[in-house]
Amino acid sequence: ILKIIDEVEELKKEPFDNLLKIIELLELSMRKISKLFSYSNMKRDEDSRISKYQKMALEIDMLYTKLSTSFSFFQPFILSLSDEKLNEINTDVRFEPYRKHIDRILRYKKHTLSEKEETILSKVGEMASDSSNNFYMLSYADMKFPKLEKDNTVLTHANYTDKMSSSDRELRKEAFDKMYGTYDKYKNTFGSTLYNNIRNLVIEANLRGYNSAREMELYDDAINTNVYDNLIYIVHKYLDYLYDYYKIRERLLNIDETHMYDVYANVVNGYDKEIPYEEAQEIVLKAVEPMGAEYVSIMKKAFKENWIDVYPREGKKSGAYSGGCYDSSPYILLNYTDNLESVFTLIHELGHSIHSYYSRENNDFLYSNYTIFVAEVASTFNELLLLNYLIENSKDDREKIYLINHYLNSYKSTVFRQTMFAEFERETHKLVEEGNALTQEDFSEIYYNLNKKYFGPDVVIDKEIELEWARIPHFYRNFYVYKYATGFLCATILSQQVLSNKPNALNNYLNFLKDGSNNYPLVQLRKAGCDMEDMDNLDKAFKVFVDLVKDFDNLTSK
Repeated sequence: ILKIIDEVEELKKEPFDNLLKIIELLELSMRKISKLFSYSNMKRDEDSRISKYQKMALEIDMLYTKLSTSFSFFQPFILSLSDEKLNEINTDVRFEPYRKHIDRILRYKKHTLSEKEETILSKVGEMASDSSNNFYMLSYADMKFPKLEKDNTVLTHANYTDKMSSSDRELRKEAFDKMYGTYDKYKNTFGSTLYNNIRNLVIEANLRGYNSAREMELYDDAINTNVYDNLIYIVHKYLDYLYDYYKIRERLLNIDETHMYDVYANVVNGYDKEIPYEEAQEIVLKAVEPMGAEYVSIMKKAFKENWIDVYPREGKKSGAYSGGCYDSSPYILLNYTDNLESVFTLIHELGHSIHSYYSRENNDFLYSNYTIFVAEVASTFNELLLLNYLIENSKDDREKIYLINHYLNSYKSTVFRQTMFAEFERETHKLVEEGNALTQEDFSEIYYNLNKKYFGPDVVIDKEIELEWARIPHFYRNFYVYKYATGFLCATILSQQVLSNKPNALNNYLNFLKDGSNNYPLVQLRKAGCDMEDMDNLDKAFKVFVDLVKDFDNLTSK
């Protein structure tokens, strides 16, 4: 890589004459650095106590920065080319493998400013980054939460979710009150931080000639804002069925009225069966049988060739992810703990890994990475296959109730909640674009009213919840959360097509997994069988939700 950097320094003295060689070196260097990234990060995550790999990961980060700096001229140079020069490239067959890559850079020509203006904008970008950094420092370093009297533990970000799912209502209420009581002390700072983040984004979008900040953030994936608006519209259409689900939960919790500290409480007993890893392998292989022999064989390959670091151990990174690079097998970091949630995590990460396997096997390096917009489709698709398999093979109503509730909770948290966040982003950015300066009072009022809309007339919307916006880190990732909802809906539609043996559904889905980044996400999904711009198509995903609510009501009323 260091040799490539030296070579590029010479080549860029005559960039047009050396353009083909520069692009080839760009591809080669990115391929090599991704291999180094994968190795160093995975070795570090195996055992964080080994300083050798921490140091290695930092060194690779520094090397990547050096490499990026070396190639930083490339995109501005492509954007500066005249039509005559671009025509030369387009008629030169040697550039054929890179034409799509160049065209994607050229999409940004109308939104690229002069060198001087770009320098100024980069400073604005630094200020936006400061907003995000300030949020994280305030949230995770400076804020201190009180002790809970009910269970004699100190409240933290990490344990708040467990407190809110507890069967002890007094504990839930105390945790809820003290969480937002703490945020109340910092609300003005959080309000200023979020407003500055939004304002900086709006300024950049305006200077670059976008119609809105939202349009700018969706531009990279070639997603039009109608897709975003359609998501919010279709979710509103089915809110009554979400309200029904909350009424069923209220009945199961045996409470007179549901408060905001009740909406995450467990309403069914846990699926407490122990599931050893060997059994989990058998379960997930059974669950994906509708995917056909080839897909099953790749999953078996993952087990046989040890793609997966299975069990937790001291020093190992927590959680789970799918990694690897173009020149390696996909690898999975897992922390398997012999329960059903671990089985879901296993099949979720296998969904990512098999998607990566197909993408890398069927594409050149430059087009082998799929977008985040479609990434969650493949993993959620697998989770839904598992849910379908487990529900169909459940031994009694208790198991079925637990599994259906799991499914409904996924809709609640991934579709409805993330869409509420997406609507909050749409409304707040629109207000700033109209020239309004927003304070914490404005954010709180908007957020409180959205909670009233999304939780419905039968849930008590406690005033404290108006400050939840201050807790959400994704609001600093700018129009990101809607992808969780669209991914879940697409996975629902596509999995239903495969499970019902719709003609060509399986083949279309496998081709989607193989496409890498050859096409933009909306085109990929349309070819797979999920048109995100077709409202009738989106209805199909919510009809599954409606049926599940009815089944849940019937089963829990026996």
